[in-house]
Amino acid sequence: AEMKSSGKLPMGSLPVIEVDGKMVCQSSAILNYTGKLAGLYPSDPFDGMKVEEVRGCLEDIGQMLFATFAIQDLDEKIAKRKELLDGKMGEKIAALDKLLESNGKKCTVSDDITVADIDVYTTCTMMTSGILDGIPKDLFDKYAKLSAITKAVAEHPKVAKWNADHAKA
Repeated sequence: AEMKSSGKLPMGSLPVIEVDGKMVCQSSAILNYTGKLAGLYPSDPFDGMKVEEVRGCLEDIGQMLFATFAIQDLDEKIAKRKELLDGKMGEKIAALDKLLESNGKKCTVSDDITVADIDVYTTCTMMTSGILDGIPKDLFDKYAKLSAITKAVAEHPKVAKWNADHAKA
């Protein structure tokens, strides 16, 4: 609330990052910037384009899901999410899994973790966390590549440590 009232938030909301006294918003911009600093964004332009391809697919899936957040009636919300999973969103998830498999790499676009893998991990774990009514916890079990990438990121020593340090007691 204090940051918002200070006028420091470029769009009036989070997330933001401050770099050299300048505030920058939008999670995608922040992930790209921090990913480049951490060596998690490919230097090869084609691989960078493949990263953005994956992230765009995840954004499409997310937008379909987020549209259901405004539905107030729980039964209606669950029914809409089931409709999406049985239809367009399920098709997008299956297509993304197939795309990732066709890349022939351990991770999304290479054998090393990139920001696209981080996005896969956060999307899949958020969707199957149990906090979203009507989204089954085992949703991604039938998608081998998405499951493998999510597992690989979760098992990365730094991610595993962060998760352990921030686990709810």
